[in-house]
Amino acid sequence: MSVGKVYALCLRLLADQELAEKLTVEAFLITWRNISFFREDILFSSWLTGITTHEILEWMRNNEKKWNNLDQINIHHIKENLNPKIVVPFEFNIQSLPSEERFVFVLHDVEKYTEDEVADLLSISKNNFKEILEKAYELLKLPEEIPDREVYINGCLSSLPEVIQPEHDIWKYIFTVLNKEQISTANNPDEQHNKPEEEIKRQGTKKKFGFLNWKKK
Repeated sequence: MSVGKVYALCLRLLADQELAEKLTVEAFLITWRNISFFREDILFSSWLTGITTHEILEWMRNNEKKWNNLDQINIHHIKENLNPKIVVPFEFNIQSLPSEERFVFVLHDVEKYTEDEVADLLSISKNNFKEILEKAYELLKLPEEIPDREVYINGCLSSLPEVIQPEHDIWKYIFTVLNKEQISTANNPDEQHNKPEEEIKRQGTKKKFGFLNWKKK
């Protein structure tokens, strides 16, 4: 799974270019540190998507005040924050959604997580999920008279780019960090593998964010 695909997910969920780049880096670093825990019965792309989503939600919990401020970002700012290569109007419409509606819509309609998975991820009820998704459809300003809303939305989604390249060289930064960690591990052999195991245990204690146990269809 390419950086462009992970970055596209981060950008659609966060609607913030700088933050999307930051969490794209974190997702790849965590994936690399925990690669020995990867299970062969799960698609690697699904595993990485789960890690990415988990890290975004972790950031939200740890930066609640800042996250709430993101919902106050005006439309002009969002448009400026988009990669200039993105010309699809529907992309702009998605990132203009409030955070709850954007998360539910992106995870369910774009990333194809099931209703149960999205509700589990966001710690909401199924009824709440349905209400938020309906609100997202309303805010996306879909045509009032369409023969099949699902078909229409799928048509819009097919126009979205699968890959959105970040503005900066993320791989260069990732390799720099990993190189420093390898040097540190070489100098402190007793610390080898401790951090990945601790991260997995920490993540495993939060059942509703158990991305390691998911298998997307």
